[in-house]
Amino acid sequence: MKTTLANAEAALEEVQRDTDKVRSRELREAIAKYIEAQREQIKALRRMIN
Repeated sequence: MKTTLANAEAALEEVQRDTDKVRSRELREAIAKYIEAQREQIKALRRMIN
């Protein structure tokens, strides 16, 4: 499970890098909010595992 969470974090980092290429400011902001929400979920899962 920890490996899967690490992979999820890596995928979010990749999405964040790719988001910088998007022209629409509104879309970039929406994606950034989604990424932050997913990071919070990953943190919560880590706390539940430990």
